Amino acid sequence: MKVTYIGHSGFLLEWKDCFWLFDYYEGNIPIPSVPKPLYVFSSHSHGDHFNPAIFSIAGFSKICYILSHDIMKKAKRYETTVNADSIHFMKARQKLLLPVEGVHKQLEIQTLPSTDCGVAFLVHYEGKLIYHAGDLNWWVWPGESKQYNNNMTANFKNYTAPLKGLDIFAAFLPLDPRQGYWYNKGLLYILEQAENIHYVFPMHFWKDYSVIQKFASSSEGRAYNRQLQLIEKEGQTFLCTEE
Repeated sequence: MKVTYIGHSGFLLEWKDCFWLFDYYEGNIPIPSVPKPLYVFSSHSHGDHFNPAIFSIAGFSKICYILSHDIMKKAKRYETTVNADSIHFMKARQKLLLPVEGVHKQLEIQTLPSTDCGVAFLVHYEGKLIYHAGDLNWWVWPGESKQYNNNMTANFKNYTAPLKGLDIFAAFLPLDPRQGYWYNKGLLYILEQAENIHYVFPMHFWKDYSVIQKFASSSEGRAYNRQLQLIEKEGQTFLCTEE
């Protein structure tokens, strides 16, 4: 699997038979030399996770959209430009099976609730689990009330419970410098709860690439340096292979 960092929380995953695009809102989407079907995931309607430009993407043999249910109102106006049958809206705690065009394979998609808006995606394909958190994160803040942070903590642990003990091939997790000394709290929790995560991609760091190196060199982060992918620029690619 090849992963291209598009920007913010946006990633393009290339498999042998298809592409997946997660949470695109800006940046350049590489056009394949050989067209394959594209599956577009949008975790929620916030402007830094959803851009209507996804309905104008070209260069792929077929495009299918898997969108959080809260995007429905925004997406309805574009159903005249794309095949309405290609758009699937998902609420939290739902499952969806989608066949892959041209091969006898399918995507098994599960959604988790978010601590902010929309959903997180857990996708099973070719014997591998891929997790994209969207805005499902441990959003505790130094300036918030104790009650808010306690409620956030309870919700985050509840919503991410399905990840406990899983062997995840690639996980895309927020690492947000705006949270101050709690910037790595959610990412660390997922790393500790999962049985194993082979490839960890930080995201939602607002172009502050230094926060990734900060985590990598920290006492907590050094234990995960083998899995942590050091993103340094938009358009950077990573090859994820079997270990």
